[in-house]
Amino acid sequence: MCVFISGGFATEWAHSVQWRLYLFYITTITTIITVITILQCLNLLNSLIERSKALFSEGIFFVWRKPNLRRPLLTVGLLMGLVVSALVPHAAYAQTEEEAAGLTILISRHKTVPPLPFPGPQIGPLIEPGVEDDVDRRTTAFIPRNLDMLTPIEEMPEGVERWIRVDLSEQLVIAYEGDQPVRGFVVSTGLPGTPTVTGTFNIRVKVRSQTMSGGSALNGYYNLPNVEWVQYFYADYGFHGTYWHNNFGNPMSHGCINMTNADAKWLFDWAGPTWDGGTVWHSATNDDPGTLVIVHE
Repeated sequence: MCVFISGGFATEWAHSVQWRLYLFYITTITTIITVITILQCLNLLNSLIERSKALFSEGIFFVWRKPNLRRPLLTVGLLMGLVVSALVPHAAYAQTEEEAAGLTILISRHKTVPPLPFPGPQIGPLIEPGVEDDVDRRTTAFIPRNLDMLTPIEEMPEGVERWIRVDLSEQLVIAYEGDQPVRGFVVSTGLPGTPTVTGTFNIRVKVRSQTMSGGSALNGYYNLPNVEWVQYFYADYGFHGTYWHNNFGNPMSHGCINMTNADAKWLFDWAGPTWDGGTVWHSATNDDPGTLVIVHE
């Protein structure tokens, strides 16, 4: 019997995974029926031969005995079972390139083949804010154990209780107590057009927070409100917190030393002069001097 199906429906049906699965079932059942029919024919032929008992050919009698059909049936059954168990999962998962591109997915009805979780792309869950999204909790601080990568200083300070080292080449700030480094920070210093000043200085004034503005047409203008934990050590150069970028380890500033807010606060509290908690512009004095700062390439 022939069935003719015309148009796009025939192409879509012929290319579908479900149609190939049905075709596999039909082929398997047809094969089983054919094997059973052949075995029945052999059984009938054996019955006919049983009646004659023997055949005479060229003086030799050939005795035909009834074959044992149990072993062939068992063998064929095992083979068919192996074929079905091996091919059914592959048939259920088979896809043409057109189906993969068009997201036409067959959800198998077999319990041994789990269905795909989604028929198409899904929108992922919302990302919860983390530490990096909280500008007051960001930190690059580390405990300095090996500082061999730092550029050597010609004369290390002697007899200084606390001092700060700024290595422009490595973009690092190291806080020392005597000759012992106690805390390190990854920072952002001045860009090539607005480099950070080098030399030996002392922190001269502290500001809890302020608006910073300035710049030039060549290097760009800036206007940054609420810059926190500011410590000036030379003219307008100083340490301060940063909320407008998180690119520490690379030069980013107009000359100041950018730190995270948390790191700038730690240095603000650790270094002198000691802020009294109320004065807006807290300057260093002879009784409360500013901490030594060494800035070098």
